[in-house]
Amino acid sequence: MRHLLKPHYVWRPVQALRRAAQLLRRPAAGPRVVTLPWGLRMRVDPEEDIGRAIWQLGLYDLTICEALWRLVSPGDTVLDVGANIGCMTGLMALRAGPAGAVRAFEPHPQVYAELAENAARFASGIAPIQVDRLALSDTAGTTTLYSGDHFAHNHGLASLVAAPGPSFRVETSTLDEVLGAGTAAVVKIDVEGNEQQVVNGGLKSLREGRIRHIIYEAQPQLGSLVETTLRDAGYSVHALGRSFFGPLLAAPGETVLLPPYEAPSFLATRAPDTAAARLHPRGWQILTTPHR
Repeated sequence: MRHLLKPHYVWRPVQALRRAAQLLRRPAAGPRVVTLPWGLRMRVDPEEDIGRAIWQLGLYDLTICEALWRLVSPGDTVLDVGANIGCMTGLMALRAGPAGAVRAFEPHPQVYAELAENAARFASGIAPIQVDRLALSDTAGTTTLYSGDHFAHNHGLASLVAAPGPSFRVETSTLDEVLGAGTAAVVKIDVEGNEQQVVNGGLKSLREGRIRHIIYEAQPQLGSLVETTLRDAGYSVHALGRSFFGPLLAAPGETVLLPPYEAPSFLATRAPDTAAARLHPRGWQILTTPHR
């Protein structure tokens, strides 16, 4: 039963009951539709890593989901760069509400199809979601997307960084181009090693302060350059972590603990005091708030 001693289960007991049932009887193979903690329904594949996490825990990447829930406000425009199958896309759309807007980018053809299906499945009463089969980078045009050897087990591994396995030609655009003269309250970036190129493609918008918060994943060997670029553009950069009792926001330059199955993630913000105030309260709002 030690598997049930996680925030996902303790703070949301219904998920613990579901997981106990899964452990007692193995479900039939194949995709299935699940209800997320925030009330939306989506299709996942429990045989694939991201789908398995959602199937077992109720969501994928608790730390980022909680940060997004706390930072997105009703009426916001938000971008999901590297949206995968749409777990966080739906979360942000619910939080932004009908007066908001969500634009989700996913270049892999198979994953894009799953994202589009899930976005169409999400109920009314949320922000409209525009789904684009685009890779954001530092130039507009076309490039090669590499699935990688382990794509069958983890659909979040496709990358513009050269790797073995199947590849596809995909269209690219830039953050500056898709944002135009507009603004975004939150941009989430998860692009498997292409974070610097995405940031470079948004330098005009970043320097003008037209993006309030950026939540991004970056491995240590790449993160320092991304952090330097964002600081030079006027952002305060903080590592994101968590304890059993809620999210943690590190002071600039400090590190925080994350479980080994969650990748290092960071918040770059033009409003550090607001971000700190929203992320400070203990607890897991994403697991306990009656969203719908």
